[in-house]
Amino acid sequence: MILADYLINGQQLTGEHSSLIVGTTHFTSISPRINSVSVNGRSGVMLPPGPVAFDAPEITLKFITNGVNADTLMHRFYRLCRLATSLTRVERDTNAGLTRSMTAKAVCTSCQPDGDEKPWSNHRAATAVFQLPDVFWQGDWQTASLPAAGGVLIHGKTQPDSEEWDSNAPLLNLILRLSNVSSVTVTDPVTGTDIKWSGPNASNLYLDAGNRRAWTAGGNNAWTGGTDVTSGVDWTSEPLQVWPAVDSCSYALQVKQSGTANVTVRFRPSWE
Repeated sequence: MILADYLINGQQLTGEHSSLIVGTTHFTSISPRINSVSVNGRSGVMLPPGPVAFDAPEITLKFITNGVNADTLMHRFYRLCRLATSLTRVERDTNAGLTRSMTAKAVCTSCQPDGDEKPWSNHRAATAVFQLPDVFWQGDWQTASLPAAGGVLIHGKTQPDSEEWDSNAPLLNLILRLSNVSSVTVTDPVTGTDIKWSGPNASNLYLDAGNRRAWTAGGNNAWTGGTDVTSGVDWTSEPLQVWPAVDSCSYALQVKQSGTANVTVRFRPSWE
C-alpha cells in the first residue's frame, strides 16, 4: 500500500482536525502538444522530429477541516494557495518500507469553498486546483558516474514490489561534467536526441542539457557558475531529452568524446 501526503511550499496541510482528498491520482492526465504540418500532394500530416512535448497537467486538492479552529485552518489554506509556488508529494510504500519525496512547480488557478457548510457548524471544506508548469514531479539532486562511452544512468525495476520507484518520466534537469575534452556528443538512445559541444580543450567542461548551456571551471564541483562556453553547444534535430526505456524502465546515455575520462552526471529523478 502506498500512502501519500501533500505540502504547499513545504508546509504540511493535514493534521489534527484537517484532512485532504486528492481529486486526481498519482498519474496526471497525458495531454501531448503536437504541432503538425500538412503538405500539398501528401496524405496525412508531417510530425516534428523527436519526442512530443506535453501541456501542463492539473491536480485538485479538497481541504476539509473541523473543530473550533476550523476558520483559522481554512484561512491558512487559502493563504498557502495564494502564495503557492510548489507542491510536494510524500509517498510511503508500507509493503517495501520505502519513502520518497517529489516536488513540482505549481500555481493555484482556483480555490473556492464547497458551499456545504451548515449554520453554527465547525465543518469547513474548500477545493483548490493547481497547474503544474513543468509537467513532471522531481526528486532531489543525485550524482552518478558513467564510463567514457556512456552507460546506464538509472537502472529500472530495481526495487521489489516497487517498479519504477526511482524514476519513470523524462529527466528535466541533467548536467554532465567531462574532463580534458575539446568535443563531445551525448545521445539518448530512446529518443534519438542529442547535445553536442566543441571548443578549446577544457579540463572540466559542464554541459547543462536542459538549458543548453556550457561552462568550464578549474574545479570538479562547479555545478553552477564558471566561464561560459555556450557558443560551442549544438544538437542534430531536437535537443537532448532523456527518457526511460519502455521495456526495462532504465535510463541510458551514449557518449562520444575526445577525452577518455569517466563522465559525471548530476540529475534529479522525475515522475509522472
